Amino acid sequence: MENRLRLRTVIWEIIFPLVLYYIAFLSTMYFIFAFIGRSSATYMVAQIIAAAVTIPLMYFASYKPTQEAFSGKPHISKELGINIIYIVIITLLISLALNNIISMTPLVQMSGGYAQANENFYGSTLMLELIGSAILSPIMEELVFRGIVFGNLRKITSTGTAIFLSAFLFGIVHFNIVQFIYAFLLGIVLALFMYKSGHMYAAMVGHIAANAFAVLRTECNILTWTMDGSAVAWTLSIILLVAGSIILGYYVKRKIIG
Repeated sequence: MENRLRLRTVIWEIIFPLVLYYIAFLSTMYFIFAFIGRSSATYMVAQIIAAAVTIPLMYFASYKPTQEAFSGKPHISKELGINIIYIVIITLLISLALNNIISMTPLVQMSGGYAQANENFYGSTLMLELIGSAILSPIMEELVFRGIVFGNLRKITSTGTAIFLSAFLFGIVHFNIVQFIYAFLLGIVLALFMYKSGHMYAAMVGHIAANAFAVLRTECNILTWTMDGSAVAWTLSIILLVAGSIILGYYVKRKIIG
């Protein structure tokens, strides 16, 4: 009986919403491309429209699992503000370090998919990239991977396993080795945020912070010297990663209200 429940949960509450997510998002993207054409300049416009269409569907699909798995309700308070500050600092430290370290390895040159993804994500205007990549996409992806996948996995497995599997799936769907590594590790951090805060807002804040900084860094050439492959760049990136990990460890252990 328990095995049947697990199988039903996996099929109907994890796989089916994921398939629905891709059908809704990708079909809308292709529909928009049919009208405006597909290029690096139009990709972000199509992504924004597709995300706006998909987010309501994923919200309703994620509402039940998140309500069952997480009881926390965010309330405007000093503690909520402190929690958000922790999330932003941890995310910026770890995401900056991971981006630097991965960029200084041969993986970037080996991954054609990563180069294509960069061309799509950074081929538009700064404002459209912030709306699409830094706001709408994180909200949509958190509803899917932390809301639906992580929320439902917690019903049938341990929290640690749910964090790992949801992060692994989050990495896999990026379809290239560079983004897989980054998304997998960041996905673990985001799931921890959601688990500790008891609400999806924490994962969304972290994801938005990471993507917004990546867009601003790329378009405004911020801190490019930190990934130039020098000994200073490597040392600084490792220090940032260690610092972010230490603060994350403290965050996981501290008592959070709101």
